[in-house]
Amino acid sequence: MDKKIGLFWLREDFRITKNYGLVEASKNHDQVVVFYLYKSSVYNNQEAQKWWLSKSLFNFEKKLNDYSINLEIKKINSFKLFFDKLLKKKDIAIYWNKVYEPDYLKFDEYLLKNLKTKNIQFKICKGNILNEIDEVKKSDGSPFKVFTPFWKNAEKHYFEKIPLKEKILKKK
Repeated sequence: MDKKIGLFWLREDFRITKNYGLVEASKNHDQVVVFYLYKSSVYNNQEAQKWWLSKSLFNFEKKLNDYSINLEIKKINSFKLFFDKLLKKKDIAIYWNKVYEPDYLKFDEYLLKNLKTKNIQFKICKGNILNEIDEVKKSDGSPFKVFTPFWKNAEKHYFEKIPLKEKILKKK
């Protein structure tokens, strides 16, 4: 296992099972820390969402404790400022699951460029989605235009890729 600390950026995926980024971090590192970045501006006047998030984080932290993994919640104003500071460290590797919203995808591009420039180990894993957008295509390689054949192929593709046992988080 790698001596570096494995950092898993928890975004919107509070699963233990089939949480690919978390599994990768724990498989490759003796010490894993999960961090959640809380931007209070996102939750202005959204009391129900704050309540749900607090309960979800609390329950997720309890599950992580079973695997000897810590959860750190960082209150931030900007992802960019947080990562600019974090990337000054050299003994880390960062893992996260992809979020498919445009703003997140744009930030991922920025982060990837900086991670590569600073030569920091990282891995982006498939998020909470059945198939990536480019995984299901017609036999000629073009995208489907009719839903039923698309769905039949997407379902077949998904079932062929059910993760093996090594893709499951193991207790330490």
